[in-house]
Amino acid sequence: MNRLDFLGGVGATTAAVATPVPIAPYTPTLRVAVICPQSGDDRALGMQLVNGVRSACDYLNNERSTFNRALLYTAFDDHNTAADAIVQAGFATGNPDVLAVIGHMSAGATLAALQTYATAQIALVVPTVTDDEVTAKGYRNVFRLPTRDGDEGALLAAYALTAGSKTPLVVTQDSDYGPGVARGFLSRAAAQHVNGLLTSFGLDKPNFAKVAADIVAHAPDSVTLAGTAGDMGPLLPALRAHGYAGKLYASQGFFDEATLKQYGSDAEGLIVSTDVPYYPLAPTAVPIVREFEQRYGRLTPVTAFGFAAVQLIYAAQTRTQAANRLTLLRAIAFGGTMDTITGSYTFSATGDPVQPNVYFYTVKGGKFVYDRQAHSSGFMLK
Repeated sequence: MNRLDFLGGVGATTAAVATPVPIAPYTPTLRVAVICPQSGDDRALGMQLVNGVRSACDYLNNERSTFNRALLYTAFDDHNTAADAIVQAGFATGNPDVLAVIGHMSAGATLAALQTYATAQIALVVPTVTDDEVTAKGYRNVFRLPTRDGDEGALLAAYALTAGSKTPLVVTQDSDYGPGVARGFLSRAAAQHVNGLLTSFGLDKPNFAKVAADIVAHAPDSVTLAGTAGDMGPLLPALRAHGYAGKLYASQGFFDEATLKQYGSDAEGLIVSTDVPYYPLAPTAVPIVREFEQRYGRLTPVTAFGFAAVQLIYAAQTRTQAANRLTLLRAIAFGGTMDTITGSYTFSATGDPVQPNVYFYTVKGGKFVYDRQAHSSGFMLK
């Protein structure tokens, strides 16, 4: 399983297609491009992103004042490959009407196209990719919505240490998702003068019983699984079988129905971090989410971040009346806090949120039950 496989998260039902709001002739417009897989193996997740963008354009056009620009979007299919990402990025930036881009769905596709966006001096809003490298490249036109892997790991460590862990162990695999979270965890533990341990094992035919035995032999008081439920989930029953009874934590790769359905009681008590907020405790998001689900169907995590990306771009444009790519880019970079259904964002010079946040859920009775957020914020009540 790769990073894309857990992005659908809890409730991966594709939203219904939005019906576009008619736009009167000669109305000033703001066009965004969304670039993601719309065919091939990753089509389902790509279409969730497109539906989020489409629905946000429909929603905001329906709510906009007459003096605000109408939103339009163009979708490009990158097949989730690096080569096609470069080509489609060229098509999107080649259209002078496109003032910002939303994409891509994987780190490989995103990284491949970064130079194209930088050359075009156009804002790229990254809706789902958490790989640290995306913003570590130093481009000043890239704005990431989800918390990067290293920060997620650090926030997981802070939770575990605050809960009293003195001998934490983090386990990961040789994969595109997980090692970055593990590094962030160990770095935060070291900063708090706690000697965290690391166990890493391969993706190819792992011996989960042996890995579990090695973990238990270290006698940790907490174990953090930095990876995905599809790859690392079998460690849950293996650890239980070897008598492990300490605290169990996991990164957002476990915020997945598979964790609940496949591992049942073995997952009970597992504390999972995720970028997905608990909407009933987010006052500004509640009415939007309610209207979305009444009109379009269930809101999936990928759809929510597509929706949020459009909200962010639109907020920056309407606040500053930006009329071209460069002024819109600057409006996002320096425009202060912008509210969306996935959180409130102010960006650092790297393009990551100034105060990265994650939300913690505990598996109780076969469900993910909201616990708390890593940092107090005006977005969430608790």
